[in-house]
Amino acid sequence: TDVNAPALAEFRHRKYCMELRQHGESHRGNLATSCNTPSLTSLAYITVGTGVGVGLILNSLPVHGLLHPEGGHVAIRPLENDSFRGYSWGTEKSPYKGVGTVEGMTSSVALTERLAMLMEQENDSVSGVCGSSDEDGDEGNKTRENITTITAQTREILSTLPDTHVLWTHAANAIANLCVSLLLLNSVQSIVLGGGVMKRTLLFDMVREKVHELLNGYLDTVEELSSVEKLKGVIVGGSWSGNDHDGLGSGLVGAFALALDAYEKDKTDENNAIPMKMEQDYRPTPESDEENVKTSSEDRRIWDSERKWFSSGFWVGVVFSLGVSSLVSSVFGRATRR
Repeated sequence: TDVNAPALAEFRHRKYCMELRQHGESHRGNLATSCNTPSLTSLAYITVGTGVGVGLILNSLPVHGLLHPEGGHVAIRPLENDSFRGYSWGTEKSPYKGVGTVEGMTSSVALTERLAMLMEQENDSVSGVCGSSDEDGDEGNKTRENITTITAQTREILSTLPDTHVLWTHAANAIANLCVSLLLLNSVQSIVLGGGVMKRTLLFDMVREKVHELLNGYLDTVEELSSVEKLKGVIVGGSWSGNDHDGLGSGLVGAFALALDAYEKDKTDENNAIPMKMEQDYRPTPESDEENVKTSSEDRRIWDSERKWFSSGFWVGVVFSLGVSSLVSSVFGRATRR
């Protein structure tokens, strides 16, 4: 998924709030605090739902090279003795075939399939997740191939699981692996977690603890990453999550931001259209350069020729004028003597 829109919304909102705080500190005389606070230039937004998407802002701009980032398909290190290899959706076209990837391990689809597998291992019927079948009355020893057909209707069961369920430990591990990759590769200043799975708020603390464990003290020289407590300022929830925003989310705000950017760009392009056209009309091309060389040579030849004719004509005119003057004087002198 393209998650650059919510990433842009979160980045601009947080940058604006940070600048307001810096401005307030400087007005209160806390110049040291305001000057030592680094400006926000990078952010990652991770949404964890049916799939896992990553939006990236680096140097204050969304990352979009060959396509938008697809960080949800980054490979991770599963927990020890984990028998669940990844979701069935990735078999055909997903990178690594969905085995051991962030999305393959922590999306709602993957979590539901893992739950079904755990219930099978405990000799519970998978049909207990989706209800018994009226057609065959079979309690259903469903295989993993058949789980794919029921997950779309049964993902809601995740909301009924207790916070102590082992499922959340595996989810936190996959998300933490992704966060560590982003910190090591892109050195982002902030990681915002959103999406349906992150409504399970205990995951935030679990992810931070796992991130600190996986970093293994390597980045402790960076104050913001030096402890689990400090990571609370780096790995955060969305600015528009919760019930206080009437369904307004980072995605919707980001869509508005992109639409506004497009509108402003169109206005700028329209205002610059005529000057740009004139500039293009007079912009030389290789062909025109060659023509200009030919034209210049021809013009020089004509000019030299005209200059010669002008010089010749000038002196002919001078001589002719002197001759006429002499003739007139001679005739006038004879008439006077007579």
